[in-house]
Amino acid sequence: MAGLDRTKLKIIAIIAMVCDHIAWGFVEFMSPLGQVMHIIGRFTLPIMCYFVAEGFRHTASKKRYIMRMAFFSVVSMLPFYLFFGELYEYRQNIIFDLLLGLLLLAVLEERNFRLWKKIVISSALFLISAVIGGWVIMPMLYILVFYYVKGFKKQAIWFCGLTVFLQIFLIVGMLLNQQLHFSHYQWPWYDKLYLLGFMLPLIPLKYYNGQKGKEIGGRYFFYFFYPAHFLTLAILKKLATCCSIYEIYVGLHVISLLVCLAILFLVLAAKPSRGQSATVLLVSSGCIYTFGFLVEITSGNVGGFYAATLLEYFGECLLMVAFTMFVAEMCHREIPLFVYALEVLSGILILWLLFTTRENGIFYTSITSNEQGPFPRLSLEYGIGFLLFVLYLAVICICCMVICIISIRKSTGVERKRILCMLFAVICPWLPNAIRATGITGGYEVPCLGIMGAVILVGMALIKYGYFDSIALAGENALQHGQEGIMVVNNHGVITYLNQRMSQVFGNVTVKQKIEENETLKAIMEGKINNLELEDKIYELRIEPLKEGGYLQGKMLWLLDVTKHHEMLHKISDLAHKDSLSGLFNRNYFISLLEEHLETGGSGSLYMMDLHHFRQVNDRFGHQVGDKIIQRFGEILRNRKEDSFSCRMGGDEFCLFYKDVIELKEVEYLAASIVQELKEAVTGEKYEELISVSLGIARILEPSERKFERLYSNADKALYVAKNRSNHNWYIL
Repeated sequence: MAGLDRTKLKIIAIIAMVCDHIAWGFVEFMSPLGQVMHIIGRFTLPIMCYFVAEGFRHTASKKRYIMRMAFFSVVSMLPFYLFFGELYEYRQNIIFDLLLGLLLLAVLEERNFRLWKKIVISSALFLISAVIGGWVIMPMLYILVFYYVKGFKKQAIWFCGLTVFLQIFLIVGMLLNQQLHFSHYQWPWYDKLYLLGFMLPLIPLKYYNGQKGKEIGGRYFFYFFYPAHFLTLAILKKLATCCSIYEIYVGLHVISLLVCLAILFLVLAAKPSRGQSATVLLVSSGCIYTFGFLVEITSGNVGGFYAATLLEYFGECLLMVAFTMFVAEMCHREIPLFVYALEVLSGILILWLLFTTRENGIFYTSITSNEQGPFPRLSLEYGIGFLLFVLYLAVICICCMVICIISIRKSTGVERKRILCMLFAVICPWLPNAIRATGITGGYEVPCLGIMGAVILVGMALIKYGYFDSIALAGENALQHGQEGIMVVNNHGVITYLNQRMSQVFGNVTVKQKIEENETLKAIMEGKINNLELEDKIYELRIEPLKEGGYLQGKMLWLLDVTKHHEMLHKISDLAHKDSLSGLFNRNYFISLLEEHLETGGSGSLYMMDLHHFRQVNDRFGHQVGDKIIQRFGEILRNRKEDSFSCRMGGDEFCLFYKDVIELKEVEYLAASIVQELKEAVTGEKYEELISVSLGIARILEPSERKFERLYSNADKALYVAKNRSNHNWYIL
């Protein structure tokens, strides 16, 4: 279902909350970055208020809901104060504010409370919120709006109206405070304008689809995350005051390297896939670059700086090759080998320019150590070689981004998520430059953020979103030499795997070929062909969806040789429809065929035949001889013209029906041929004088005769006449 589910909205709220609290702890409040981060932080409260109202409406036990909220509001108190310290004084955390809103709903919805009691308790709750609530009264009002106002459009109008009203109220209060000094907070009137950001969450809430979504970390994840993130930020804040900037700077890059190594381990431990080698190369190059940067910022001389720089650039050149390989795999693009060759040659050229830059000054015109600041760093003057390197990086990244964007337009589901991860991974290494340009890092580089982000994203693309080729590779060893034909087709209709059996059947089909290039395969995948007959073989075709990690990855085409199965079915059909001794149809099946022919308005002649003295042959020469005669006569009847069918009615009686044969001469000719062939079959045998045949023939001359009972009766009468005349005779009625 399109839109945002509950889990996605809660993730937005959590990210916004962390962003807001990081700004409170580490960024100047009135700085542009600080204001932007605080505005982002306003997403949290409205989303949480919305789900409190929804939770109260749908919870199975309101009492347990309130108790749970109360418990975690108490648990969060200490971490909340550890982080904010004196900033919030005696005021409480956001879960406490939500608890007050929840209690307010419980009071208003309690049927056993009289009106005066509801007013008193509600007023007390508003008073508590005004005195010690973190967000004074606002969460309670927001919860009431989301619970009682019907329809999202009306909710949005009330919500925006309340937000603007409270903003005006605050501004008026702050202006009055400047004159009357009734509060020790000396805020300027514009200090709280960022609170207008509370209206922004209405946009994602508009797209809420009412679905629960896949839970992350369990149903109580947010409750546990809230105090846990305060503890983490409090520790970081404490470290920032106890540790030097240099130690924190190095520590961040150590953490980045550890994260990269952890992702590398997870990728190596993941199921094998064609995308795995590209991912390993990419993550490894990220580790090399991060390690090189660590060496650079911990070295104390120009020589160490220079050696570390060589390691960094080697990692970056390797990273470009890895990005190209990874994009090719994820987007199912065929990258020519000469592109990789050019990348390798470019990397070698760049490293050579860097190695020789002290002699020729092409890459850096000057490399010195800058001792100013909290720790030494390289002071570089860039040459034409560096500019060419940046241009090279930009070209590779732009090409990768273009491929990703084109592929996103043609992709859906998990494939789209994988390519989005890849797109953001390509962008990530450039983010540190944008952050550095803001000036908040004091001019110091923070490549750990970009490299770590890219590594995490490519790890997600391979591991979390279950890269599709793992299915194909897992089947190669087990299914390559099997009797079943197997073909794997991705969501773009491109063949990513086929075993030897499938190649033998379809011949010119290859991996990375589009199925639309083969008309037969195209028809099969569209469901137009379910069975295939080739070279006296019958194949059953079955298409199954391939899912991994809950996502549709493509389709698998199975080709099963069912020739023996069909032969067995044919034998079973013969047993059901045929007489085992003569090989002719049995009585019931013959009658059903004849009735079907007559019902469709068909004409023809019915021959009823009787072998004379058959019992005497059995008595004198044995049943084996009698069986042989039945078999020979059955063969004579089976060899009639194609537009006829015959049966053994029982014992020595047989029937034969010729379609559309009613002309007297043709009927007599066919009767004579049966008599003659029987004579030839028994000539020279010891029972030659005994065996003969009589034929009674009934033709369909009138529409009224197109009934089996009538036709059979006429043929029987004709046979009676023929038997009374002489042997080897026939009579036509």
